Amino acid sequence: MSDSPDSAKKKILLIDDEPFITSLMAMNLEDSGRYEVREQNDSLKALETIMDFVPDLVVLDVMMPDLDGADIIYRLKNDARLKHIAVVFHTATVREAELHAHGGIISGFPFLAKPATTDQMIEFIEKHLPK
Repeated sequence: MSDSPDSAKKKILLIDDEPFITSLMAMNLEDSGRYEVREQNDSLKALETIMDFVPDLVVLDVMMPDLDGADIIYRLKNDARLKHIAVVFHTATVREAELHAHGGIISGFPFLAKPATTDQMIEFIEKHLPK
């Protein structure tokens, strides 16, 4: 297997029920040249996509129909094949002030408040990518 230029890129999976949000984030992240990005807008297919793509980091919304972010993270962290994957939340359910009051961590997971700029998202991802 040859090393392609993409082999150095970190794999990011965006899970959000809003296709506009994931499309815009994916485009901006890929334009940075640092990441290979996939999107999943159906929470019921989230774990299947995680298993197929095996991302370095999952950016997960909290409020989604069918399975919410807490359901997905519970299943991910209780699956021996997937529990090593880093997860961060990107959500409108918390405000920036709340995040600062809790050091950006809520329920043991890093949170970024929506909306976030591309620079904020990249800084957040870089901070939480496994080394």
